[in-house]
Amino acid sequence: MCLQPLSLLLGLPTELRLQIYDEVVLLPLDCQVATGRPSSRQPVQAAPTLSISWFSLTLVCKTITEELRDYLLTSGNTTYELDIDNLDKRRIIADTVTWRQIPCPPSSVRTLQANLVLHFRTGFGGCGGPAPILSQLYQVLNRFIHNGPLLSRQSPLVSHIHLSTLIVQLCVKDPDPEERRAQGHQPYDKMMVDKVKKGHRRDIEGYIYMLVNRGLLFGAVDKIVCRWAHADDQTTEWEVSKREIGDMKEWNTYGFRWGVPGSSSLAEQPSQSDV
Repeated sequence: MCLQPLSLLLGLPTELRLQIYDEVVLLPLDCQVATGRPSSRQPVQAAPTLSISWFSLTLVCKTITEELRDYLLTSGNTTYELDIDNLDKRRIIADTVTWRQIPCPPSSVRTLQANLVLHFRTGFGGCGGPAPILSQLYQVLNRFIHNGPLLSRQSPLVSHIHLSTLIVQLCVKDPDPEERRAQGHQPYDKMMVDKVKKGHRRDIEGYIYMLVNRGLLFGAVDKIVCRWAHADDQTTEWEVSKREIGDMKEWNTYGFRWGVPGSSSLAEQPSQSDV
């Protein structure tokens, strides 16, 4: 009778395997995904496959799957992190979402940190209402809550994600003086740069307050923390407090419909703490 050789991983003491799991779940990701474009006439492209190391481990054998599942439930690694950049203003936000950390299943995530990198001349609104970048950012969160990290998947999660904390970390890139000179313009002085950056912070904070006033994302997010990243690697942090549930229907025309993508909006239903 030929015995199957024991897995090298299972041959290690449990303490060592847990240390390996600690390292594996925190391995950085560099996976760009697409949200799809509800308003586009082009068909939504198939969602890419996320290459997640700890998930690959669950495919090794039943014993490791069960052990890793128990580890994930008790490890406390429940923070997802993604990057969104608006450095090339010709591209839509849907094409610039990159996952950096996914250390647990969607059912266990409690915190989402969204690192938003803005072009110096990003605009957030005008006479006609909010600029498209705001509704696009909103829909990234909407799709994550209902579809999980594969934002453009064809079917929603059985139970949508509920976040304890949403962290929005803002960083405005300084304008390139050489690029300005190449365009035949004088580089911006420091006073102008600081003024524009303060305007970006004020605008983003104001729009987040508007969303909070209309229901704090319909019970899917308990708390929003904003972080402002400075050039010296320092950050300023403030919290957007929960307000009374309000009405969001007026914003539907601007692309702020909330709910399972492609279905009726939850914004048209009574808000609940555990929608």
